[in-house]
Amino acid sequence: MRKPVSEFVTAAACALFLLASLALGSSGCGKEERDYSKDLLAAATALSEEESAHALVNAAVSPLEGESGMAVSVQGDAWIDLREPALEARFTVLGMEISLRYTQGHAYLKAGGNWYSLSAEGMGVSEKLPSSLMGVVKTLPELLSASVSVDYLGERKVGSFDCAELEVYPDFKSLSEVEQVGRLAEDLGLTPEELQEILSGSNLEMRVCIQKGKPVIRQVYVAADVSLSSFNEELGLGLLPEKGRLELTAEFPEYGVEVAVEAPPEARPFKGL
Repeated sequence: MRKPVSEFVTAAACALFLLASLALGSSGCGKEERDYSKDLLAAATALSEEESAHALVNAAVSPLEGESGMAVSVQGDAWIDLREPALEARFTVLGMEISLRYTQGHAYLKAGGNWYSLSAEGMGVSEKLPSSLMGVVKTLPELLSASVSVDYLGERKVGSFDCAELEVYPDFKSLSEVEQVGRLAEDLGLTPEELQEILSGSNLEMRVCIQKGKPVIRQVYVAADVSLSSFNEELGLGLLPEKGRLELTAEFPEYGVEVAVEAPPEARPFKGL
């Protein structure tokens, strides 16, 4: 029986999983006829030991056709320790500065000058979710060899880097059969089949830009249809559409960065913005 869970949190966690998989699992580029699936697998084996990354994040949610509600955009930076795991992030949302921290199994949000503690239970997911996400990253070779095909789209510039852009097509059935993905689904309150169903029905688009001549990911684009009703309720916003299109672009200018995350000295229980 599926546990109560925010579909937005589920979709966001899935996007993070796919994003992390691509961020650590992509390789160099070449001519159009090159077999990029083999490149992905080879680089996944080499780069799954990456310790940290700096990401420039741009995200937007827009109403699906026929839906009311605001379009919302988010911009900011995130510093991610993939070993702990830990996260320090700073974003601008609706003109408001928001910070996020994750350390030692606890998540915190800063808004309006105050720090709040975020309960996994209150968001409808397991406390084990972050460690499950990191566990998925560590099984990249298995994931990529079983479940991903790619198309070469052409060359493009990301920051100062010359890159090859790829369209990525995950095989959701194969992903759901991987042991670590099953653990992730459980921590999201889902069966692997339910996770597969959510992803399959989300009109998922994924593109990745890879630096030419190096096994380094420089940009990931993920887009998916998501349900936002539970997210509106949990955050006390009431502004977002019931159903929307989530688009996330993350650029990775640096890997191996120093990430020092400390829990805020005082944090109130989060009860909505």
